[in-house]
Amino acid sequence: MNTKKIRRIFLVNFILIIAILLYGCKKDSEIEENKINILNGAIAIEDSGQYKIYNLINNKYEKVDTEYIITSYDLKSGSFIYSENGEYKIKHSGKEELIEDNKTVISPKLSENGKYVAYFTKEVYLNLKLKDLVNNEEVSINSNVAISGSLMDWLDEKNLVYYGVDNNKNNGLFIYNIEEKQEKLLYKIDLGYVEFLKGLDNGVVFLQEKEGKQKIFKIIDSSGKAIDIIENVMDVSDVEVTSQGIFILGKLQDNNYSLYKINDGKAKRLVYDFPKLINLDKGLSKDKNGNIIFIGGDIPNQEKIYVCEDDTISTIHESSGSYNFIDCN
Repeated sequence: MNTKKIRRIFLVNFILIIAILLYGCKKDSEIEENKINILNGAIAIEDSGQYKIYNLINNKYEKVDTEYIITSYDLKSGSFIYSENGEYKIKHSGKEELIEDNKTVISPKLSENGKYVAYFTKEVYLNLKLKDLVNNEEVSINSNVAISGSLMDWLDEKNLVYYGVDNNKNNGLFIYNIEEKQEKLLYKIDLGYVEFLKGLDNGVVFLQEKEGKQKIFKIIDSSGKAIDIIENVMDVSDVEVTSQGIFILGKLQDNNYSLYKINDGKAKRLVYDFPKLINLDKGLSKDKNGNIIFIGGDIPNQEKIYVCEDDTISTIHESSGSYNFIDCN
């Protein structure tokens, strides 16, 4: 082969490599450019059938330029779950797809890194399913546990935690490791059952009802060790844990439904008559500084958003419409 021919082949290959690299960079930049940034405390507002998304920036809500009705968002990857025509869909790495085709999806939850989505499908019973978003494929779950309702959450980016009863009649909280495909008992419930469960920063909070309607609120770490136990919690709608303490939206014994702060096993009620009403169904959120945010108002069907900062309640947003927090990992 002569020198000119070798040079020609080299030049063609060099041009092809450069073109491929440039195309790849262009695709990556397009994905980054089209990425929707959602922040802690973000909300979706529905008004007369129209939805708008707002980010919380410096204690003010600013509209996000998007048409998506976002329900859940992963801060690391930018992947998110959104609702369209009554169906749950996923946007991951610039691609959009249905979570499940021709089945009702219940309680979809993104993993911390946005790699997986766990959810239930409504069949004869609720059926737990898992999808790998990177490879766009369903992941089989080798479980021997009958899960109670939809009491499931992410413990971390590769472990699910749920409440139920296994084939050996063990009643408790179980962990399922996705990578190892192993299921194990995390915490055994000797008496009663679990009413509420939520995964929080490599730990789990849950409300257990024992005999005689006695209820115990517990926090355990990822090894199953009890960190905190509170015995006067009667009902829980939502929980957030920050550096300031444990915040419970619910009801304590001999008290009303409200927002409570737990420190050193002692409860402090934070909301009395401002606002007069708290929307328990809307749950809690928090801003980038860990301040708790909730939805309520003084008049039914006229919602406002409130922030709890240094145990003081103040209004940060009020406008027409129905508010829903976006779940941010």
